[in-house]
Amino acid sequence: MKNFWMLAVMGAAFSSAAGAQETQNTEEAVEETVEITSTRLPREVSQSPSAVTVITRRQIEAQKPFDLAEILNRAPGVSISRSGSPGQTTTVRLRGAESDHTLVLLDGVRLNSPSTGLFDFGQLLAENVERIEILRGPQSGLYGSEALGGVVNIITRRGSGPFATGGLLEYGTQNTNKQVITAGGELKKGRLSFSATRLHSDGFGANDDYKNLGASLRYDLSTSQSGTLSFITRLEDAKSGAPNQRALSFDPNARAASRNWTNSIQWRNETERRHDKIVLGLFDRKFRYDDPVNAPGGSFQNNRFDDQNAQLEAQTSLIRGAHTLTLGGDYRREKADLSFNSGGPFGPFAANFSPKRNNWALFAQDEFRREKFTLIPSIRYENNEQFGSDFNGRLAGSYQLGKGRVKASIGTGFRAPTFNELYFPNFGNPNLQPEQSTGADLGFERPTKNGGRFEANVFYNRFRDLIGSDPVTFLPVNLDRATAKGIELYLSQPVAQNWTVILNQTVQSVDSANQTYILRRPRYATALDVLYKKEKWNADLSLISQGRRFDDNFLFGAGARRGYYPGFTRLDLTVGYDLRPNLEVYARAGNLLNRRYEEVAGFPAPRFNIVFGIRAKAF
Repeated sequence: MKNFWMLAVMGAAFSSAAGAQETQNTEEAVEETVEITSTRLPREVSQSPSAVTVITRRQIEAQKPFDLAEILNRAPGVSISRSGSPGQTTTVRLRGAESDHTLVLLDGVRLNSPSTGLFDFGQLLAENVERIEILRGPQSGLYGSEALGGVVNIITRRGSGPFATGGLLEYGTQNTNKQVITAGGELKKGRLSFSATRLHSDGFGANDDYKNLGASLRYDLSTSQSGTLSFITRLEDAKSGAPNQRALSFDPNARAASRNWTNSIQWRNETERRHDKIVLGLFDRKFRYDDPVNAPGGSFQNNRFDDQNAQLEAQTSLIRGAHTLTLGGDYRREKADLSFNSGGPFGPFAANFSPKRNNWALFAQDEFRREKFTLIPSIRYENNEQFGSDFNGRLAGSYQLGKGRVKASIGTGFRAPTFNELYFPNFGNPNLQPEQSTGADLGFERPTKNGGRFEANVFYNRFRDLIGSDPVTFLPVNLDRATAKGIELYLSQPVAQNWTVILNQTVQSVDSANQTYILRRPRYATALDVLYKKEKWNADLSLISQGRRFDDNFLFGAGARRGYYPGFTRLDLTVGYDLRPNLEVYARAGNLLNRRYEEVAGFPAPRFNIVFGIRAKAF
């Protein structure tokens, strides 16, 4: 099977390279500063009064990341926590909020698990992604539940230019290898983009292997001069070892398997005075965890999570002079089928439950723009079958000052309790209320010399009714409050011919009203990229640094540790060379200085690793 993949990729790659002289890559002509998340409408980043960052396809290709999580920390206000090696649980936090306070979308389809509230980025591949839009601050005024800290919206590539095929081959340390087949371009009335990926790594120790089979397809069909019907599907089917905390509680035979499958049909009609959109989406996630008995008298676990989000969304935007009025509504059905089985010295435990609930919402937004001034109020009414109704709103505005722009926003957010928190047998509480937040930010941005850009934001978020464990009954209750405040800096600046520097810096403070410690919120986070591009050569030297953070390894006895863990600094380097148009060889080295560090307590991060690859671009 592996040989088949390699032959298929090589055939597609050399087919693409042979036609490279006739088919030039059209990506340079694509506008890469457009985002749609902050207003639900396509707008250039420079027009948005919100704190929004776009990671473009060009940045993704420059870094050639192992997976998508590797590049997310290139945005201010973002912190990543990976439990050890690639393929393991990976969560994203925005502006000091919890990981289940980040709403994750794939082309507008919700990916957050109704069972746990969060999305695991550990198995999300980087292939066939056009851009990632990261919108920071409470956004429930437009998006509803989970958007207390912000929104991450992943946009699938659209085919462009003449149809062509391509591919990628990688091989490196830890027997890490990847094979990718790509295809894309214009087909009569439509445009196609496609990728299929096979990824494997032996990992950095026993029971640390990881493999992932993925595919992504998007087809955009022109139904009229102004209308488009899009079919989008994405699948990641991953299997990995689950070694647990290697130094303290190593597990030699626990295994995990997950399958994420997202499908959507989207219709858009855009005229000069009206934009309409309808989205029918489905996210289906299946997760299995199997931990057999390690030794006679030991314990075992066998758990199953099946989650599903089905959604129907419709909106229309009416353009009237300086106003663009957006009206819309959505319906979402969440359901899960969960099974937990374990046994050991303390006796057996079994739990099975299949909860479900319906949500519907109405939202409205008025985008007012006149000369130097922009003001965008929005409001959303949400009705949840479990806890009732809720109103949330947001107000964002900006004003042009010379070449710069002052911008500010204030909004509210909420998170509905998860199925596990509500209904887990003997440990759930059906009387829980939603977590709430109110947040504001103030920022300034301006273009700099030679096409650069500078941005600075200060933010403050207040969280209330946070769900935690009652110290007496151990049941989940609404018991805590917290605040998060900080500063974000961003600079993208050409510093010399062929050289560009991109700097992201976040300094934050997160405090709990109950004096309980907030886990995994680094005091500062820095991402620095030095980019070089000249003729056939390209390079990216990146520095990732995080300050100390409070963490807990959740062990008991002699190995237990709860306290402050040291920060870390990591250097990565990617170098590429174009053999011919659209055909590139490259090397990607991670953790150049071979540093020991942990992003999650008890889970060592990968040491020095290197991968060599060859890639032929399809479009």
